[in-house]
Amino acid sequence: MISNDKLKSVEHRVVANEKGPRVSVACFFSSSVAASTKVYGPIKELLSDENPPRYRETTVRDYVQYSFSKGLDGAPRLLHLKL
Repeated sequence: MISNDKLKSVEHRVVANEKGPRVSVACFFSSSVAASTKVYGPIKELLSDENPPRYRETTVRDYVQYSFSKGLDGAPRLLHLKL
């Protein structure tokens, strides 16, 4: 989203080891998601008439709330922000 699709990331996939269970741990490095009002979106320097924004701006709070509301449905969360 921040690079406005100039840089593409790969979808994360894991092949589990057959020797024992696989354990995943989610880590969030913020003291409070609710307190953040900073808005994130495509970097302005990467935008032009030929390359308009492809994503709407959002806050971390709104993104996390949307992500949690969707559950584990397998759909990419950024599709929600696509213009």
